[in-house]
Amino acid sequence: MDIISQYFPDIQGCINNFSINVESIHFNPSNDLLYTHAITEHKKLLLALLLSTSEEDIDKNTKALVHYTIENDIPYLFLYSELLTVARKLLGHLTETHHWEHIDEINRYFAAHEERITALYLQKFLHQLKLKGELRLSHIALMPDKKFMIHYESHIQWILNLIHYIQETKFDDNYPELNPSLCEFGRWMNSTTTSYLLSTSHFNVIEKLHVNLHDLAANVINYCKNKEFRPATLIHLMQRIDYYSLEIGNEIAFLNEIEEGAKDPLTHLLTRRLFNKIMMNTLDISKATGRGFALMMCDLDHFKSINDTYGHAVGDIVLKHFSGILEQNLRKSDYIFRFGGEEFMILLPTTDKKDALFLAQKVCDATAVGEVIVEEIAIRYTVSIGTLAILVDHTLPITQDTIDRYIAQVDEKLYLAKELGRNRVE
Repeated sequence: MDIISQYFPDIQGCINNFSINVESIHFNPSNDLLYTHAITEHKKLLLALLLSTSEEDIDKNTKALVHYTIENDIPYLFLYSELLTVARKLLGHLTETHHWEHIDEINRYFAAHEERITALYLQKFLHQLKLKGELRLSHIALMPDKKFMIHYESHIQWILNLIHYIQETKFDDNYPELNPSLCEFGRWMNSTTTSYLLSTSHFNVIEKLHVNLHDLAANVINYCKNKEFRPATLIHLMQRIDYYSLEIGNEIAFLNEIEEGAKDPLTHLLTRRLFNKIMMNTLDISKATGRGFALMMCDLDHFKSINDTYGHAVGDIVLKHFSGILEQNLRKSDYIFRFGGEEFMILLPTTDKKDALFLAQKVCDATAVGEVIVEEIAIRYTVSIGTLAILVDHTLPITQDTIDRYIAQVDEKLYLAKELGRNRVE
């Protein structure tokens, strides 16, 4: 330490030379610190540490510096570069003055500081990251309608599990799923129910961010298991993971807005404007795989008389009631659209004619036995359904005319059900 103390004036001079001048900035001390002021305070704390002469002071000032750095969101790379700058400046001075005998001592001095700072920074940073994740989960839990944010919840929990793995330091094989297609968030992204989002730029961005995030996590696990454990590398990787996580959250928020516009405000089913996009994608899949799918078109029988007799407010209640019947009796992979008025279209992926008729009859029967109670008045209604099984010829060009033709064909089936007496499936 006696040797190092000789160079305290050089250390102080180096840090002062790299200080940021903030004198021209009007600053109200009652407010939170501006970032430039935070950097200035950080440099003071770094200087206090480097000028410490006892183990007690070194320990105290290391904690103060790291705590302040994390609390004010100063990146670890900035802290490390400042330490490196001072070390290089001092080593350069030793070379110029031919004091080579002190080079090893100076190297050990700065290496010891780097090791202490990095180990503590990793510990504090992971703790802060954990608190941030838990706070984000609590915010999502308070949302009245989570929509896609429920899937972001699983993503945040995945990161919390990764943080826990690092903090435990067991470094066994009990780590979070590293395959981006197999984690809970990844399974949602690859599910059939998200196919209508595939052409959405926000969805594509999420997909890339998610793959990058898992790639970083795989490296985190590798570094944890590596005998040459380097906290600095883990800090960098986890900071990138936090960045990607926030970006995914932002994109999910955009998807929520898209989803809000894609849902019918009354029934919360998909709107007709999304039908063409999903239908086009389904036709492409059918053409490529040779597997068929089906359409089901529903129309409530004598719905006009319900509106005329009870009013449109009651008619809306009936529409919501029927949308509930559809959701209860169809599969999660099926797409349900409010097509207009009292008409509903259902797209049934990988479904043949027999299964389509079975599902349609199930909906028809459930509707016929159900009833809507409004002010102690029981309203019963029925539905007519047309079905169409589709198997795409691999030579067929898929255009809007193709889609319109299939809509016309299933509409003809619905019309036939109406003509043959209603409350039936064709």
